[in-house]
Amino acid sequence: MTITQILQNQQQQRVSDMSQRTQSKPHVNPYGTPGMSLNDAGDYRKIVPVDEGVAQQVRQIAFDHMKNGFGVSDGEDISQVIRDYTMSLAPEQRLSASWTLNEIFHREAARLGEYVHQYDPNWDWGKPFDTSILDGYRQGVDMQI
Repeated sequence: MTITQILQNQQQQRVSDMSQRTQSKPHVNPYGTPGMSLNDAGDYRKIVPVDEGVAQQVRQIAFDHMKNGFGVSDGEDISQVIRDYTMSLAPEQRLSASWTLNEIFHREAARLGEYVHQYDPNWDWGKPFDTSILDGYRQGVDMQI
């Protein structure tokens, strides 16, 4: 088979795939997370109800990142928790649930950062600080009273 024939076959396959998509077959994003549906995704960037146990686990991971890595990590743990939970949902719910859990994580991380700044104004992400500061931290509470 020549290169020209290979390219023609690939082009024919793409045309066939496109015509199938227009016949209401589900679109599969070959570059996205497996199992994520883009059908009727609309604006998936919205807070949706998620399992409270998973939300708590996400907040705890943010806390652990602050305590053990001074606010930074490789992100594998949070990615795994979010992936495991979202894959248990219907494909149409996964994007928004993933976005919601990421928002919960980032909001908790920002709250933790603000909390540490109250006690160490010179602290910056990744810079060591006295982690005993976090002993008085309560999730979802911005200031210790």
